[in-house]
Amino acid sequence: MRRFFMLIVIAGLVAAPLAPRVSSRQAVTRHVLENGLTVIIKENPASDLVVTEAIVRAGSRVEEPPQTGITFFVRAMMLRGTQRRSGPEIAQAIESIGGQLGGGTAADFTVLHTITTSRHVDAGMDLLADLLTDARFDPQEVETQRRVSLSRIGQSSDQPLQEAVDLFNAALYSYHPYAQPIFGTPESVRTLTRDDLVGFYRAYFTAPNIVLVVAGNLSQEVALDKVRRAFARLRADPPPRRTGWLRAVERALAPAPSAPREIRQTREVSAAWIALGYLTVPAGHRDFPALRVLNAILGEGQSSRLFVEIREKRGMAYQVGSALPLRAGPGYIRLSAGTAPPVLSAVVTEMFREIERLRTDPPPPDEIEKARRGIIGRYVLAHEDLEAQAFYLGWYEVLGVGFEYDQQFPDLVSRVTPADVHRVARRYLNNHVLAVVAPAAAK
Repeated sequence: MRRFFMLIVIAGLVAAPLAPRVSSRQAVTRHVLENGLTVIIKENPASDLVVTEAIVRAGSRVEEPPQTGITFFVRAMMLRGTQRRSGPEIAQAIESIGGQLGGGTAADFTVLHTITTSRHVDAGMDLLADLLTDARFDPQEVETQRRVSLSRIGQSSDQPLQEAVDLFNAALYSYHPYAQPIFGTPESVRTLTRDDLVGFYRAYFTAPNIVLVVAGNLSQEVALDKVRRAFARLRADPPPRRTGWLRAVERALAPAPSAPREIRQTREVSAAWIALGYLTVPAGHRDFPALRVLNAILGEGQSSRLFVEIREKRGMAYQVGSALPLRAGPGYIRLSAGTAPPVLSAVVTEMFREIERLRTDPPPPDEIEKARRGIIGRYVLAHEDLEAQAFYLGWYEVLGVGFEYDQQFPDLVSRVTPADVHRVARRYLNNHVLAVVAPAAAK
């Protein structure tokens, strides 16, 4: 699922989407139903497919520290059975109509979607509504999933780059839930009870906390009627108060570092792994487009400054790049690299050198133009398939910037100037957080 790969790390995808090439420019409408469900409809008569995508405002951002990983656990349990269907019957229900069922969990949201032909859209919506309203949480299945989750956590901890990223997140987000790993910790997953899971499911998987997107070969009127009937049983309770006050206080929970922070963990691994970055801005902030162009110049792709200077010219890193996720709360820009232990310090020095170049001098206009073209081109590619189009509309709505942002984004990027990039570099690339996982002999 390209849009997850490009913008954020997604945990636990269930199935890859069908990918018909369709236009992303059809009219989009937004509706709020009586039970509080937000519905976004995008007609596309050029495709015989229909995507029904439910994006829930539930992820590590809303989790209490003792329940880290509960969102991922709950989503996994939804797929293990409902009051009407067992796990195998869920799979059979979607496969028998030639459709697909997929989903993922991230820091800001959880998503579940079905892809069906327009002929079978009712069956796809019925299955999705069943998962959102009547998950069973069978005690034996809870224990089975607990073992799966603990195994996944163990597997993740064996990956030194992921460990460096986790250390980076914990240091950057001092008190904010973004510091928490999506899968949870061994301690939290072992102590989560069935009652905890059911309580979280009933609190967060409610109509007012969900954005439902329908995209494909259905008229607005028909799609809205089908949604009303299929999702009438969604709980109408408002989301927990935590979701409301978090937005008001989260900048205080994630203050910009007042001084550099550096963390090093010694492990007997063959390579040294680096995560270096800075606190930035939430979705909708006026500086995000300029930061997006800055990130493209710095570390996106094989023509970026980091890749050319550190890997191509000096041959000092196995992999190197940068990422700038879009988040509901304070975001970050993070540089990462894997290198041979003897040249660890040299790679870090080169990273800082590239950062300082951006802080000192505006990038030349041709480099800005190349970065803008690349971002917009990747945007177009990311919207090739119908499921991705549906996801982006719902994702921006959940982030709080509105589904219209999906169409506005290329224009915002096209307006970024060298002065804009220089300004945001000077404003945000200060007081870094550096996390390193490396053997003791690394220098």
